[in-house]
Amino acid sequence: MHINWSALGEVALVSLLFGVCLAVLFAFGVTAMSRRAVAIDEKRQPSFVDTGVAALCFAACLAAVLYGLYLIIPQFH
Repeated sequence: MHINWSALGEVALVSLLFGVCLAVLFAFGVTAMSRRAVAIDEKRQPSFVDTGVAALCFAACLAAVLYGLYLIIPQFH
């Protein structure tokens, strides 16, 4: 049996980078939602930028998870 170590390393590196980027993206979304909640608590008008950033970050996370499920589940192909 032959193991293609370079391909295995490439898959591991891409998986690691994708996982880290997904976690950072989710953290940006949580931070934006937190800033929005603080503005509401202080009786200020929440920023549309914070709301938009949070929505885009969470939507990108959801899209990445759904794409991963699409790749894993063979009935979807």
